[in-house]
Amino acid sequence: MDIREAKKTLRGEIRAKRRLIAPETRGAKDKAITAKVLSLEEYKRAETVFCFVSYGGEPETRGIIADILKQGKRLCVPRCLDGGLMEYVVIDSLSRLRVGYKGILEPEEGLPMLEPSDIDMAVVPGLAFTAEGKRLGQGGGFYDRFMEKTNAFTCGVCYREFLLEDIPTEGFDKRVSAVVTD
Repeated sequence: MDIREAKKTLRGEIRAKRRLIAPETRGAKDKAITAKVLSLEEYKRAETVFCFVSYGGEPETRGIIADILKQGKRLCVPRCLDGGLMEYVVIDSLSRLRVGYKGILEPEEGLPMLEPSDIDMAVVPGLAFTAEGKRLGQGGGFYDRFMEKTNAFTCGVCYREFLLEDIPTEGFDKRVSAVVTD
């Protein structure tokens, strides 16, 4: 099996396992992940934080987003574009989000945007990670392209059972700086 097929198969397995996590278990895991991200020194020092808005079975990021705003940090969230590209849009409230790409909440139009170089820390989604920062994303390349353009501290978040020994990767796959699990 080639690398792309291996990644596709692994994505399907992880999505299936993620759906089996009970809601009460998921809630406890989300709280643990949020607390760990908020305790990172890189988070405490960051003035501008880029954070994905969780969707589907991803770890819940609303607690992280709420703290970014409460701490007076500048928050930006992604808006997906064609070709696996993203815009990094500043929001001051979750009320600024609308349903966008593939049903994911994205910032409304007309808000200020940043460049990847403006970001101090990024909270990055992934279906799975390794302890060394290898990442298995959804397959669109959005975050690999972002990480290629930034020097920000990148923090992948996932549930503990999706911290794997290894993940098949290709040359364009980027690693995160750190991984936080429950």
